[in-house]
Amino acid sequence: MASAVTRATGSAFVTVTAKVSIVLGIAAVLYAGVQVVAATVVLGQVDTDALLGFLAAHSVPASATWVLTHLTTLAVAFLAVCTAFLAVSFGLLRRRLWGWWGFVLFMVVGAAANFAGIAALDAAFSWIQTLPHQPALEPMRSEFASLRLLTLATLWVSAFLFAALHGLVVWQLCRPAVRAEFGIRSPPR
Repeated sequence: MASAVTRATGSAFVTVTAKVSIVLGIAAVLYAGVQVVAATVVLGQVDTDALLGFLAAHSVPASATWVLTHLTTLAVAFLAVCTAFLAVSFGLLRRRLWGWWGFVLFMVVGAAANFAGIAALDAAFSWIQTLPHQPALEPMRSEFASLRLLTLATLWVSAFLFAALHGLVVWQLCRPAVRAEFGIRSPPR
């Protein structure tokens, strides 16, 4: 009798995961919307030619220049990703197959993105250390080195923790009973 009730309403794991994800998705969409507005407002007030001239006069990595010149596009892309996550979270709650696939994809890509972010942040730290030395800022260089080490250590720990959490969620979603809620039949043995 309990299994019939579980099939009719779905497992609690999927329901709770979907509802938590919906709340996180709504917050992310609101945050991304603010980022789009902020990027639009900030870029509307910046003298773009002066900024590009400054960047050309200094040894700024091409990737940093590209990011600075595409802030609005990046903010809109982030809003689109957050909206897609919110949509697949609703799909997961409604036990739609596309919601299951989308959610699993977000979990895997999200875990991988954390590790890619570490590489990007480490590159930014490396670039900052190549800037010309200023005598007044020398005492801060050792603090900066400590900050880099602490930041990278924290990022590695959090990336592994999120990878483990995302892996656990994917593993739970791939169990035969949960897959059956989405109409996915287990392969014959």
